[in-house]
Amino acid sequence: MLGLSYLTLALALATSPINASPVEPKTVCKCLPGQPCFPSLSVISAFESTLTQPLMHPRPMGSVCFPNDPTFNALKCDAVKSKWHNGAFRTSVPEAAQFINWETMINSTAVDQCDPFGDVNDPSNTCFQGRVPWGVVNVTSIADIQKTVKFASQYNLKLIVKNTGHENLGRSFGQKSIMLWTHNMQGIKFSNSFVPKGAPSGTQGVTAVTIEPGVQWGTLYKAVADRGQLVVGGIGAGGSVGAGGGWPMGGGHSVLSPFYGLGVDNIVEETVVLPNGEHVTANLYTNPDLFWALRGGGGPSFGILTSVTYRTHPAPPVTAAFLVVNTTTEAGRLELFKEWVKIHPTLVDAGWAGFWPYSGTQFFLTLMAMGNPPTNPKATSTLQGFYNKIATIPGVSIDLDVTKPYTGFQQWYDDNFIHSQNGIGFNYTIGDFSGVPAAVSSVLIPRTSFETNTDDLATALAELTDARPFLVGGGVVSKVDPDAMAVNPAFRSMLSDITIALSWNVTTATPQEVLAVEQTVTQWANGIRDVTKSPGAYVNEAEILIPNFQEAYWGSHYPRLRAFKQTIDPKDLLIVRQGVNSEGWDDEIMCKTL
Repeated sequence: MLGLSYLTLALALATSPINASPVEPKTVCKCLPGQPCFPSLSVISAFESTLTQPLMHPRPMGSVCFPNDPTFNALKCDAVKSKWHNGAFRTSVPEAAQFINWETMINSTAVDQCDPFGDVNDPSNTCFQGRVPWGVVNVTSIADIQKTVKFASQYNLKLIVKNTGHENLGRSFGQKSIMLWTHNMQGIKFSNSFVPKGAPSGTQGVTAVTIEPGVQWGTLYKAVADRGQLVVGGIGAGGSVGAGGGWPMGGGHSVLSPFYGLGVDNIVEETVVLPNGEHVTANLYTNPDLFWALRGGGGPSFGILTSVTYRTHPAPPVTAAFLVVNTTTEAGRLELFKEWVKIHPTLVDAGWAGFWPYSGTQFFLTLMAMGNPPTNPKATSTLQGFYNKIATIPGVSIDLDVTKPYTGFQQWYDDNFIHSQNGIGFNYTIGDFSGVPAAVSSVLIPRTSFETNTDDLATALAELTDARPFLVGGGVVSKVDPDAMAVNPAFRSMLSDITIALSWNVTTATPQEVLAVEQTVTQWANGIRDVTKSPGAYVNEAEILIPNFQEAYWGSHYPRLRAFKQTIDPKDLLIVRQGVNSEGWDDEIMCKTL
Protein backbone atom coordinates (compact mmCIF):
# COMPACT_ATOMS: atom_id res chain seq x y z
CA MET A 1 0.00 0.00 0.00
CA LEU A 2 1.17 3.54 -0.69
CA GLY A 3 2.11 5.66 2.34
CA LEU A 4 -1.26 5.07 4.03
CA SER A 5 -0.76 7.68 6.73
CA TYR A 6 -0.35 10.43 4.11
CA LEU A 7 -3.32 9.25 2.07
CA THR A 8 -5.52 9.10 5.16
CA LEU A 9 -4.43 12.61 6.07
CA ALA A 10 -5.19 13.86 2.59
CA LEU A 11 -8.74 12.48 2.78
CA ALA A 12 -9.46 14.11 6.14
CA LEU A 13 -10.81 17.60 5.41
CA ALA A 14 -11.43 19.03 8.84
CA THR A 15 -13.90 21.87 9.42
CA SER A 16 -14.78 24.01 12.44
CA PRO A 17 -18.05 25.69 13.45
CA ILE A 18 -17.77 29.44 13.01
CA ASN A 19 -18.55 30.22 16.64
CA ALA A 20 -16.88 27.19 18.20
CA SER A 21 -14.73 27.76 21.25
CA PRO A 22 -11.95 26.87 21.25
CA VAL A 23 -11.43 27.04 17.47
CA GLU A 24 -10.27 23.73 16.06
CA PRO A 25 -7.51 23.83 13.43
CA LYS A 26 -8.70 23.53 9.85
CA THR A 27 -6.99 21.32 7.30
CA VAL A 28 -7.04 21.88 3.58
CA CYS A 29 -5.64 19.30 1.19
CA LYS A 30 -4.59 18.82 -2.40
CA CYS A 31 -6.91 16.73 -4.58
CA LEU A 32 -5.33 13.35 -5.30
CA PRO A 33 -6.01 10.54 -7.80
CA GLY A 34 -8.77 8.24 -6.58
CA GLN A 35 -10.61 10.95 -4.65
CA PRO A 36 -14.07 12.21 -5.75
CA CYS A 37 -12.64 15.67 -6.38
CA PHE A 38 -10.11 14.36 -8.89
CA PRO A 39 -10.98 15.13 -12.54
CA SER A 40 -12.75 12.36 -14.42
CA LEU A 41 -11.13 10.31 -17.18
CA SER A 42 -13.01 12.31 -19.80
CA VAL A 43 -11.81 15.60 -18.32
CA ILE A 44 -8.21 14.31 -18.18
CA SER A 45 -8.50 13.10 -21.76
CA ALA A 46 -9.75 16.51 -22.89
CA PHE A 47 -6.82 18.17 -21.09
CA GLU A 48 -4.37 15.71 -22.64
CA SER A 49 -5.65 16.53 -26.13
CA THR A 50 -4.48 20.13 -25.69
CA LEU A 51 -0.85 19.12 -24.98
CA THR A 52 1.91 18.65 -27.55
CA GLN A 53 2.74 15.18 -26.15
CA PRO A 54 0.58 12.44 -24.58
CA LEU A 55 0.33 12.42 -20.80
CA MET A 56 2.75 9.89 -19.30
CA HIS A 57 2.00 7.63 -16.33
CA PRO A 58 5.40 6.25 -15.30
CA ARG A 59 6.13 3.37 -13.00
CA PRO A 60 9.33 3.48 -10.93
CA MET A 61 12.46 2.66 -12.87
CA GLY A 62 12.96 -0.67 -11.08
CA SER A 63 9.44 -1.99 -11.73
CA VAL A 64 10.61 -3.97 -14.78
CA CYS A 65 12.64 -6.21 -12.43
CA PHE A 66 9.66 -7.45 -10.39
CA PRO A 67 8.03 -10.63 -11.78
CA ASN A 68 4.77 -9.73 -10.03
CA ASP A 69 4.64 -6.29 -11.71
CA PRO A 70 2.74 -5.78 -15.01
CA THR A 71 5.80 -4.01 -16.46
CA PHE A 72 8.18 -6.95 -15.80
CA ASN A 73 10.79 -7.43 -18.54
CA ALA A 74 14.03 -9.27 -17.82
CA LEU A 75 15.98 -7.58 -20.62
CA LYS A 76 14.83 -4.13 -19.59
CA CYS A 77 15.69 -5.02 -16.01
CA ASP A 78 19.31 -5.71 -16.98
CA ALA A 79 19.44 -2.36 -18.79
CA VAL A 80 17.99 -0.52 -15.80
CA LYS A 81 20.47 -2.09 -13.40
CA SER A 82 23.39 -1.19 -15.66
CA LYS A 83 22.30 2.47 -15.66
CA TRP A 84 21.13 2.67 -12.05
CA HIS A 85 24.08 4.80 -10.89
CA ASN A 86 24.37 6.82 -14.11
CA GLY A 87 23.44 10.38 -13.21
CA ALA A 88 23.16 11.49 -16.83
CA PHE A 89 20.67 8.72 -17.57
CA ARG A 90 18.64 9.61 -14.49
CA THR A 91 18.20 13.15 -15.79
CA SER A 92 16.78 11.81 -19.07
CA VAL A 93 13.72 10.02 -17.66
CA PRO A 94 10.94 11.54 -15.55
CA GLU A 95 10.65 8.67 -13.07
CA ALA A 96 14.22 8.87 -11.73
CA ALA A 97 15.72 11.16 -9.09
CA GLN A 98 19.44 11.49 -8.48
CA PHE A 99 19.00 10.32 -4.89
CA ILE A 100 16.61 7.38 -4.72
CA ASN A 101 15.20 8.11 -1.26
CA TRP A 102 13.19 10.82 -3.02
CA GLU A 103 11.53 8.19 -5.21
CA THR A 104 10.57 6.39 -2.01
CA MET A 105 7.81 6.91 0.56
CA ILE A 106 9.38 6.75 4.01
CA ASN A 107 7.23 7.09 7.11
CA SER A 108 7.51 5.90 10.71
CA THR A 109 6.51 2.33 9.90
CA ALA A 110 7.64 1.54 6.36
CA VAL A 111 10.07 2.26 3.54
CA ASP A 112 7.92 1.86 0.42
CA GLN A 113 10.36 1.65 -2.46
CA CYS A 114 11.14 -0.17 -5.71
CA ASP A 115 14.59 -1.70 -5.27
CA PRO A 116 15.60 -3.94 -8.22
CA PHE A 117 18.64 -5.21 -6.29
CA GLY A 118 16.57 -6.78 -3.51
CA ASP A 119 14.86 -10.17 -3.56
CA VAL A 120 12.49 -9.34 -6.40
CA ASN A 121 11.46 -12.99 -6.76
CA ASP A 122 9.90 -13.02 -3.31
CA PRO A 123 6.14 -12.75 -4.04
CA SER A 124 5.71 -10.62 -0.91
CA ASN A 125 8.06 -7.95 -2.30
CA THR A 126 6.34 -5.20 -4.24
CA CYS A 127 7.49 -2.34 -6.42
CA PHE A 128 5.82 0.59 -4.69
CA GLN A 129 4.96 3.70 -6.69
CA GLY A 130 6.39 5.75 -3.83
CA ARG A 131 6.93 9.40 -4.75
CA VAL A 132 7.11 8.78 -8.50
CA PRO A 133 4.37 11.01 -9.96
CA TRP A 134 0.94 9.82 -11.08
CA GLY A 135 1.17 11.79 -14.30
CA VAL A 136 3.88 13.55 -16.31
CA VAL A 137 3.52 16.34 -18.85
CA ASN A 138 6.41 16.06 -21.31
CA VAL A 139 6.86 19.79 -21.85
CA THR A 140 7.92 20.92 -25.32
CA SER A 141 6.30 24.37 -25.35
CA ILE A 142 5.46 27.23 -23.05
CA ALA A 143 1.80 26.56 -23.77
CA ASP A 144 2.19 23.07 -22.27
CA ILE A 145 3.28 24.68 -19.00
CA GLN A 146 0.50 27.27 -19.03
CA LYS A 147 -2.21 24.71 -19.72
CA THR A 148 -0.93 22.38 -17.01
CA VAL A 149 -0.67 25.18 -14.46
CA LYS A 150 -4.26 26.26 -15.15
CA PHE A 151 -5.52 22.67 -15.04
CA ALA A 152 -3.71 21.93 -11.77
CA SER A 153 -4.99 25.17 -10.26
CA GLN A 154 -8.59 24.52 -11.36
CA TYR A 155 -8.67 21.07 -9.74
CA ASN A 156 -6.33 21.79 -6.80
CA LEU A 157 -3.81 19.16 -7.91
CA LYS A 158 -0.37 18.55 -6.46
CA LEU A 159 1.96 20.07 -9.09
CA ILE A 160 5.73 19.48 -9.21
CA VAL A 161 8.47 20.46 -11.66
CA LYS A 162 11.54 18.47 -12.75
CA ASN A 163 14.28 19.32 -15.22
CA THR A 164 17.11 17.02 -14.07
CA GLY A 165 16.23 15.79 -10.58
CA HIS A 166 19.43 17.06 -8.93
CA GLU A 167 17.53 17.80 -5.74
CA ASN A 168 18.47 17.07 -2.14
CA LEU A 169 14.99 17.37 -0.61
CA GLY A 170 12.85 15.59 -3.19
CA ARG A 171 11.03 18.74 -4.25
CA SER A 172 10.96 17.63 -7.89
CA PHE A 173 9.08 14.45 -6.92
CA GLY A 174 5.90 13.83 -4.99
CA GLN A 175 3.41 11.10 -4.22
CA LYS A 176 0.30 11.21 -6.44
CA SER A 177 1.48 14.38 -8.13
CA ILE A 178 1.40 15.69 -11.67
CA MET A 179 4.84 16.61 -12.97
CA LEU A 180 5.92 19.25 -15.44
CA TRP A 181 8.99 17.63 -16.99
CA THR A 182 11.00 20.34 -18.76
CA HIS A 183 13.98 18.20 -19.76
CA ASN A 184 13.21 18.32 -23.48
CA MET A 185 13.20 22.11 -23.75
CA GLN A 186 16.80 22.42 -24.98
CA GLY A 187 17.02 25.74 -26.83
CA ILE A 188 20.23 27.82 -26.64
CA LYS A 189 20.48 31.30 -28.19
CA PHE A 190 23.45 33.69 -28.11
CA SER A 191 23.51 37.46 -28.30
CA ASN A 192 26.46 39.81 -28.71
CA SER A 193 24.45 42.73 -27.37
CA PHE A 194 21.55 41.63 -25.17
CA VAL A 195 19.33 44.41 -23.83
CA PRO A 196 16.68 43.48 -21.23
CA LYS A 197 13.03 44.06 -22.09
CA GLY A 198 11.86 47.47 -20.91
CA ALA A 199 15.35 48.88 -20.48
CA PRO A 200 15.71 52.63 -21.07
CA SER A 201 16.67 53.75 -24.55
CA GLY A 202 20.43 53.72 -24.99
CA THR A 203 21.05 50.89 -22.49
CA GLN A 204 24.24 49.15 -23.54
CA GLY A 205 23.85 45.51 -24.46
CA VAL A 206 25.99 42.69 -23.03
CA THR A 207 27.21 39.38 -24.39
CA ALA A 208 24.73 36.78 -23.18
CA VAL A 209 23.24 33.35 -23.71
CA THR A 210 19.54 32.54 -23.32
CA ILE A 211 18.58 28.95 -22.55
CA GLU A 212 15.42 26.94 -22.14
CA PRO A 213 14.90 25.06 -18.85
CA GLY A 214 16.07 21.60 -19.96
CA VAL A 215 19.64 22.63 -20.84
CA GLN A 216 22.35 21.12 -18.63
CA TRP A 217 25.64 22.69 -17.62
CA GLY A 218 27.84 20.24 -19.51
CA THR A 219 26.07 21.11 -22.76
CA LEU A 220 26.00 24.84 -22.06
CA TYR A 221 29.66 25.09 -21.03
CA LYS A 222 30.75 23.55 -24.33
CA ALA A 223 28.42 25.71 -26.42
CA VAL A 224 29.72 28.86 -24.73
CA ALA A 225 33.36 27.73 -24.92
CA ASP A 226 32.99 27.12 -28.65
CA ARG A 227 32.41 30.87 -28.92
CA GLY A 228 35.54 31.69 -26.89
CA GLN A 229 33.56 32.65 -23.78
CA LEU A 230 32.61 31.27 -20.38
CA VAL A 231 29.51 31.35 -18.20
CA VAL A 232 29.21 30.99 -14.44
CA GLY A 233 27.55 27.66 -13.71
CA GLY A 234 27.23 24.59 -11.56
CA ILE A 235 29.84 21.87 -11.29
CA GLY A 236 28.93 18.19 -11.23
CA ALA A 237 30.46 15.03 -12.65
CA GLY A 238 29.11 14.31 -16.11
CA GLY A 239 27.75 17.84 -16.54
CA SER A 240 24.16 16.77 -15.82
CA VAL A 241 23.17 19.53 -13.38
CA GLY A 242 20.42 21.67 -14.89
CA ALA A 243 21.24 25.23 -15.92
CA GLY A 244 17.65 26.43 -16.22
CA GLY A 245 15.83 25.27 -13.10
CA GLY A 246 16.62 25.00 -9.41
CA TRP A 247 20.28 25.98 -9.71
CA PRO A 248 19.69 29.63 -10.74
CA MET A 249 16.50 29.93 -8.69
CA GLY A 250 18.38 28.89 -5.54
CA GLY A 251 21.34 31.23 -6.09
CA GLY A 252 23.87 29.08 -7.91
CA HIS A 253 27.42 28.99 -6.53
CA SER A 254 30.34 28.01 -8.74
CA VAL A 255 34.10 27.62 -8.79
CA LEU A 256 33.93 30.72 -11.01
CA SER A 257 31.95 32.74 -8.46
CA PRO A 258 34.89 34.50 -6.74
CA PHE A 259 35.90 35.84 -10.17
CA TYR A 260 32.47 36.65 -11.68
CA GLY A 261 29.85 36.36 -8.93
CA LEU A 262 27.13 33.86 -8.11
CA GLY A 263 24.90 32.48 -10.81
CA VAL A 264 22.17 34.96 -9.85
CA ASP A 265 24.65 37.84 -10.12
CA ASN A 266 25.03 36.93 -13.80
CA ILE A 267 21.35 36.63 -14.69
CA VAL A 268 20.20 39.42 -16.99
CA GLU A 269 16.63 38.30 -17.60
CA GLU A 270 14.21 35.44 -16.97
CA THR A 271 10.84 34.38 -18.31
CA VAL A 272 8.43 32.35 -16.22
CA VAL A 273 4.91 31.02 -16.10
CA LEU A 274 3.27 32.41 -12.98
CA PRO A 275 0.90 30.41 -10.73
CA ASN A 276 -2.04 32.03 -12.56
CA GLY A 277 -0.76 30.71 -15.91
CA GLU A 278 0.47 34.06 -17.25
CA HIS A 279 3.80 34.04 -19.10
CA VAL A 280 5.90 37.06 -18.14
CA THR A 281 9.39 38.55 -18.42
CA ALA A 282 11.37 39.59 -15.36
CA ASN A 283 14.45 41.80 -15.20
CA LEU A 284 15.60 44.99 -13.51
CA TYR A 285 13.14 47.06 -15.57
CA THR A 286 10.17 44.73 -16.11
CA ASN A 287 8.58 43.06 -13.07
CA PRO A 288 11.56 43.95 -10.86
CA ASP A 289 9.97 42.54 -7.69
CA LEU A 290 9.54 39.19 -9.39
CA PHE A 291 13.10 39.38 -10.69
CA TRP A 292 14.32 40.02 -7.15
CA ALA A 293 12.48 36.94 -5.85
CA LEU A 294 13.49 34.64 -8.72
CA ARG A 295 17.19 35.25 -8.05
CA GLY A 296 17.58 33.05 -4.98
CA GLY A 297 14.03 32.61 -3.67
CA GLY A 298 14.03 28.92 -4.55
CA GLY A 299 12.35 27.00 -7.32
CA PRO A 300 9.69 26.82 -8.45
CA SER A 301 8.11 28.96 -5.74
CA PHE A 302 7.66 32.14 -7.79
CA GLY A 303 7.11 30.74 -11.26
CA ILE A 304 8.16 28.00 -13.61
CA LEU A 305 11.22 29.02 -15.61
CA THR A 306 10.84 28.98 -19.38
CA SER A 307 14.12 30.77 -20.08
CA VAL A 308 17.05 32.35 -18.31
CA THR A 309 19.57 34.74 -19.84
CA TYR A 310 23.10 34.67 -18.43
CA ARG A 311 25.84 37.21 -19.03
CA THR A 312 28.87 35.58 -20.68
CA HIS A 313 32.52 36.54 -20.19
CA PRO A 314 35.81 36.28 -22.10
CA ALA A 315 37.56 32.96 -21.40
CA PRO A 316 41.13 33.49 -20.12
CA PRO A 317 43.64 30.71 -19.56
CA VAL A 318 43.66 29.33 -16.01
CA THR A 319 46.14 27.77 -13.62
CA ALA A 320 45.04 24.80 -11.53
CA ALA A 321 46.62 23.40 -8.39
CA PHE A 322 46.06 19.86 -7.15
CA LEU A 323 47.06 18.50 -3.78
CA VAL A 324 46.66 15.14 -2.04
CA VAL A 325 47.69 14.96 1.61
CA ASN A 326 47.66 11.91 3.86
CA THR A 327 47.68 12.05 7.64
CA THR A 328 48.85 9.24 9.90
CA THR A 329 48.02 10.77 13.30
CA GLU A 330 45.02 12.61 14.70
CA ALA A 331 47.32 15.34 16.00
CA GLY A 332 48.81 15.83 12.54
CA ARG A 333 45.36 15.91 10.96
CA LEU A 334 44.21 18.61 13.38
CA GLU A 335 47.32 20.72 12.73
CA LEU A 336 46.69 20.39 8.99
CA PHE A 337 43.19 21.81 9.43
CA LYS A 338 44.49 24.62 11.63
CA GLU A 339 46.92 25.69 8.92
CA TRP A 340 44.22 25.39 6.25
CA VAL A 341 41.81 27.54 8.24
CA LYS A 342 44.51 30.16 8.87
CA ILE A 343 45.48 30.47 5.20
CA HIS A 344 41.90 30.44 3.91
CA PRO A 345 41.22 34.21 3.74
CA THR A 346 44.69 34.96 2.36
CA LEU A 347 44.32 32.25 -0.26
CA VAL A 348 41.00 33.71 -1.42
CA ASP A 349 42.48 37.20 -1.59
CA ALA A 350 45.38 35.80 -3.62
CA GLY A 351 42.92 34.72 -6.32
CA TRP A 352 42.25 31.03 -5.69
CA ALA A 353 38.89 29.22 -5.72
CA GLY A 354 37.89 25.58 -5.86
CA PHE A 355 37.19 22.49 -3.80
CA TRP A 356 38.73 20.95 -0.68
CA PRO A 357 37.13 17.55 -0.08
CA TYR A 358 38.42 15.30 2.66
CA SER A 359 37.70 11.74 3.72
CA GLY A 360 39.28 9.67 6.47
CA THR A 361 42.99 10.36 6.52
CA GLN A 362 43.08 12.14 3.14
CA PHE A 363 42.73 15.83 2.35
CA PHE A 364 42.48 17.13 -1.22
CA LEU A 365 42.70 20.47 -3.01
CA THR A 366 41.44 21.21 -6.50
CA LEU A 367 42.02 24.95 -6.95
CA MET A 368 41.85 27.37 -9.85
CA ALA A 369 43.27 30.83 -10.49
CA MET A 370 42.62 33.06 -13.48
CA GLY A 371 45.54 33.45 -15.89
CA ASN A 372 48.66 31.47 -16.79
CA PRO A 373 50.65 32.35 -14.82
CA PRO A 374 48.02 33.56 -12.33
CA THR A 375 47.10 37.21 -12.80
CA ASN A 376 47.18 37.78 -9.05
CA PRO A 377 50.89 38.26 -8.22
CA LYS A 378 50.46 36.67 -4.77
CA ALA A 379 48.76 33.50 -5.96
CA THR A 380 51.78 31.22 -6.37
CA SER A 381 53.74 32.32 -3.32
CA THR A 382 50.67 32.14 -1.04
CA LEU A 383 49.83 28.59 -2.02
CA GLN A 384 53.45 27.45 -1.88
CA GLY A 385 53.76 28.94 1.59
CA PHE A 386 50.88 26.75 2.74
CA TYR A 387 52.48 23.68 1.18
CA ASN A 388 55.79 24.43 2.87
CA LYS A 389 54.09 24.86 6.24
CA ILE A 390 52.12 21.62 6.23
CA ALA A 391 55.11 19.64 4.96
CA THR A 392 56.76 20.22 8.35
CA ILE A 393 53.85 18.86 10.41
CA PRO A 394 54.60 15.44 11.97
CA GLY A 395 52.16 12.81 10.71
CA VAL A 396 51.39 14.74 7.51
CA SER A 397 52.69 13.71 4.10
CA ILE A 398 52.12 15.36 0.72
CA ASP A 399 51.43 12.51 -1.70
CA LEU A 400 50.70 14.69 -4.74
CA ASP A 401 51.46 18.32 -5.56
CA VAL A 402 50.75 19.37 -9.16
CA THR A 403 50.31 22.81 -10.71
CA LYS A 404 49.03 22.68 -14.27
CA PRO A 405 48.14 25.35 -16.83
CA TYR A 406 44.97 24.99 -18.88
CA THR A 407 43.87 26.82 -22.00
CA GLY A 408 40.77 27.85 -20.10
CA PHE A 409 38.02 26.79 -17.73
CA GLN A 410 36.58 24.41 -20.32
CA GLN A 411 39.71 22.27 -20.59
CA TRP A 412 39.98 22.09 -16.79
CA TYR A 413 36.30 21.11 -16.52
CA ASP A 414 36.51 18.48 -19.26
CA ASP A 415 39.58 16.82 -17.76
CA ASN A 416 38.34 16.68 -14.19
CA PHE A 417 34.56 16.35 -14.44
CA ILE A 418 33.82 14.82 -17.83
CA HIS A 419 36.83 12.67 -18.75
CA SER A 420 38.12 11.67 -15.34
CA GLN A 421 40.98 9.62 -16.79
CA ASN A 422 42.61 12.99 -17.46
CA GLY A 423 41.93 14.30 -13.97
CA ILE A 424 44.43 14.87 -11.17
CA GLY A 425 43.99 14.19 -7.47
CA PHE A 426 40.43 13.71 -6.23
CA ASN A 427 38.30 11.76 -8.72
CA TYR A 428 35.07 13.72 -8.94
CA THR A 429 33.33 11.32 -11.31
CA ILE A 430 33.59 8.67 -8.61
CA GLY A 431 32.97 11.07 -5.74
CA ASP A 432 29.71 12.39 -7.25
CA PHE A 433 27.27 9.52 -6.80
CA SER A 434 23.77 8.86 -8.17
CA GLY A 435 21.21 6.13 -7.70
CA VAL A 436 21.79 5.91 -3.95
CA PRO A 437 19.90 7.36 -0.98
CA ALA A 438 21.42 10.44 0.62
CA ALA A 439 20.87 12.94 3.39
CA VAL A 440 22.72 16.22 2.86
CA SER A 441 23.50 19.43 4.71
CA SER A 442 25.19 22.72 3.94
CA VAL A 443 26.80 25.38 6.11
CA LEU A 444 28.04 28.71 4.72
CA ILE A 445 31.18 29.48 6.72
CA PRO A 446 31.75 33.25 7.04
CA ARG A 447 35.13 34.90 6.59
CA THR A 448 35.12 36.04 10.21
CA SER A 449 35.18 32.42 11.41
CA PHE A 450 38.37 31.75 9.47
CA GLU A 451 39.95 34.96 10.76
CA THR A 452 38.95 35.01 14.43
CA ASN A 453 37.92 31.51 15.48
CA THR A 454 40.67 29.52 13.83
CA ASP A 455 41.34 26.72 16.33
CA ASP A 456 37.68 26.04 17.15
CA LEU A 457 36.74 25.94 13.47
CA ALA A 458 39.66 23.64 12.66
CA THR A 459 38.62 21.31 15.48
CA ALA A 460 35.02 21.22 14.25
CA LEU A 461 36.15 20.47 10.70
CA ALA A 462 38.51 17.73 11.84
CA GLU A 463 35.74 16.04 13.80
CA LEU A 464 34.00 15.26 10.51
CA THR A 465 35.30 12.10 8.89
CA ASP A 466 34.05 13.09 5.44
CA ALA A 467 32.99 16.39 3.85
CA ARG A 468 32.82 18.15 0.50
CA PRO A 469 33.54 21.88 0.99
CA PHE A 470 33.52 24.44 -1.81
CA LEU A 471 35.72 27.54 -1.71
CA VAL A 472 33.33 29.69 -3.76
CA GLY A 473 32.98 32.93 -1.78
CA GLY A 474 34.85 36.17 -1.40
CA GLY A 475 36.07 38.17 -4.36
CA VAL A 476 33.24 39.40 -6.59
CA VAL A 477 30.63 37.52 -4.50
CA SER A 478 31.43 39.69 -1.48
CA LYS A 479 31.18 42.94 -3.42
CA VAL A 480 27.50 42.63 -4.41
CA ASP A 481 24.85 44.37 -2.29
CA PRO A 482 23.39 41.64 -0.03
CA ASP A 483 19.88 43.01 -0.57
CA ALA A 484 20.11 43.37 -4.36
CA MET A 485 18.29 40.05 -4.81
CA ALA A 486 16.63 37.34 -2.75
CA VAL A 487 19.60 34.96 -2.50
CA ASN A 488 20.72 34.25 1.05
CA PRO A 489 22.63 37.34 2.26
CA ALA A 490 24.99 34.97 4.09
CA PHE A 491 26.63 34.27 0.72
CA ARG A 492 28.08 37.78 0.68
CA SER A 493 30.16 37.23 3.83
CA MET A 494 31.06 33.54 3.40
CA LEU A 495 34.22 32.03 1.96
CA SER A 496 33.43 28.31 1.86
CA ASP A 497 30.27 26.22 1.74
CA ILE A 498 30.78 22.90 3.49
CA THR A 499 28.47 20.05 2.50
CA ILE A 500 27.98 16.81 4.38
CA ALA A 501 26.33 13.76 2.83
CA LEU A 502 25.59 10.34 4.32
CA SER A 503 23.89 7.32 2.80
CA TRP A 504 22.42 4.01 3.99
CA ASN A 505 21.76 0.47 2.80
CA VAL A 506 18.70 0.89 0.65
CA THR A 507 17.80 -2.82 0.73
CA THR A 508 17.83 -3.34 4.48
CA ALA A 509 17.40 0.05 6.19
CA THR A 510 14.39 0.52 8.47
CA PRO A 511 12.60 3.88 8.88
CA GLN A 512 14.35 4.28 12.23
CA GLU A 513 17.76 3.70 10.65
CA VAL A 514 17.02 6.24 7.91
CA LEU A 515 15.99 8.77 10.55
CA ALA A 516 19.20 8.09 12.48
CA VAL A 517 21.26 8.96 9.39
CA GLU A 518 19.28 12.17 8.87
CA GLN A 519 19.81 13.09 12.52
CA THR A 520 23.55 12.41 12.25
CA VAL A 521 23.84 14.76 9.27
CA THR A 522 22.15 17.54 11.22
CA GLN A 523 24.25 16.79 14.31
CA TRP A 524 27.44 17.09 12.26
CA ALA A 525 26.24 20.29 10.61
CA ASN A 526 25.32 21.70 14.03
CA GLY A 527 28.90 21.14 15.11
CA ILE A 528 30.02 23.59 12.41
CA ARG A 529 27.12 25.98 13.03
CA ASP A 530 27.90 26.10 16.77
CA VAL A 531 31.39 27.37 15.97
CA THR A 532 30.55 29.78 13.16
CA LYS A 533 27.49 31.19 14.96
CA SER A 534 25.99 31.41 11.49
CA PRO A 535 22.81 29.54 10.49
CA GLY A 536 23.40 30.30 6.81
CA ALA A 537 22.83 27.42 4.39
CA TYR A 538 22.39 26.90 0.65
CA VAL A 539 18.81 26.09 -0.32
CA ASN A 540 20.04 23.93 -3.21
CA GLU A 541 21.87 21.72 -0.70
CA ALA A 542 18.85 21.37 1.54
CA GLU A 543 19.00 19.58 4.88
CA ILE A 544 16.08 17.33 5.85
CA LEU A 545 16.06 18.23 9.57
CA ILE A 546 17.52 21.74 9.37
CA PRO A 547 16.59 24.02 12.27
CA ASN A 548 14.57 27.07 11.12
CA PHE A 549 14.83 26.73 7.32
CA GLN A 550 13.52 30.27 6.84
CA GLU A 551 16.51 31.86 8.55
CA ALA A 552 18.98 29.28 7.25
CA TYR A 553 18.14 29.67 3.54
CA TRP A 554 17.08 33.33 3.32
CA GLY A 555 17.95 35.20 6.52
CA SER A 556 16.57 38.72 6.62
CA HIS A 557 15.05 38.34 3.12
CA TYR A 558 12.43 35.82 4.20
CA PRO A 559 9.63 38.20 5.29
CA ARG A 560 9.72 40.03 1.95
CA LEU A 561 9.82 36.74 0.05
CA ARG A 562 6.88 35.29 1.94
CA ALA A 563 4.73 38.39 1.51
CA PHE A 564 5.42 38.41 -2.23
CA LYS A 565 4.76 34.67 -2.50
CA GLN A 566 1.36 35.08 -0.84
CA THR A 567 0.53 37.79 -3.35
CA ILE A 568 1.39 35.91 -6.54
CA ASP A 569 0.41 32.39 -5.39
CA PRO A 570 -2.64 32.78 -3.15
CA LYS A 571 -3.81 29.21 -3.89
CA ASP A 572 -0.48 27.63 -2.86
CA LEU A 573 -0.06 25.94 -6.23
CA LEU A 574 3.75 26.07 -6.34
CA ILE A 575 4.55 25.00 -2.79
CA VAL A 576 7.56 22.82 -2.01
CA ARG A 577 8.98 21.35 1.16
CA GLN A 578 10.98 23.97 3.09
CA GLY A 579 10.03 26.46 0.41
CA VAL A 580 8.79 30.00 0.87
CA ASN A 581 5.33 30.05 2.53
CA SER A 582 5.34 26.28 3.10
CA GLU A 583 4.52 26.79 6.79
CA GLY A 584 1.64 24.55 7.85
CA TRP A 585 2.05 22.09 4.97
CA ASP A 586 3.10 18.52 5.68
CA ASP A 587 6.36 17.27 4.22
CA GLU A 588 4.59 15.69 1.23
CA ILE A 589 2.70 18.94 0.46
CA MET A 590 -0.60 17.10 0.63
CA CYS A 591 -2.37 18.91 3.46
CA LYS A 592 -2.02 22.22 5.25
CA THR A 593 -3.14 22.99 8.77
CA LEU A 594 -4.44 26.53 9.01
